[in-house]
Amino acid sequence: MVNSVSRMDAVVEARTWLNTPFQHQGCLKGVACDCIGLVKGVGMALGLVDYDPASETARRFASYSMQPNSQKMREGLATWLVPIPVSDTTLADILFMAWGREPQHVALITDMGIIHSYSTVGRVVEHSLDVHWKRRIVAAYRYPYFVDKA
Repeated sequence: MVNSVSRMDAVVEARTWLNTPFQHQGCLKGVACDCIGLVKGVGMALGLVDYDPASETARRFASYSMQPNSQKMREGLATWLVPIPVSDTTLADILFMAWGREPQHVALITDMGIIHSYSTVGRVVEHSLDVHWKRRIVAAYRYPYFVDKA
């Protein structure tokens, strides 16, 4: 029998990424990651998502600019995560946020707010989900592992 993973386990894992330096397309805890790299890394570490970086599908989404194509990003998120209503979000769900006009950033919900790799401060950070951040939210996703465990 597979060990059960809780939503709090996902938050604890995400916190082990705190202070990892921001690097575009990075996905290595303690070394470098971007916002997608953090979500992918947490999901892979705990088996929350079926992601094979060597797969044809993963390679199709691997190359993206610092300002990724919002539609392609949405398609990639829906490939590995499950879209959910923003109103249904809870601990360890993923928020898709607008940066400028288009959504192009993701963050993981914690009991304190959000964790994300934030290029402006150059590292993975955790902070409150205040009004400034809430107004950026355009969509939400859930790791497949947690779909029937809401």
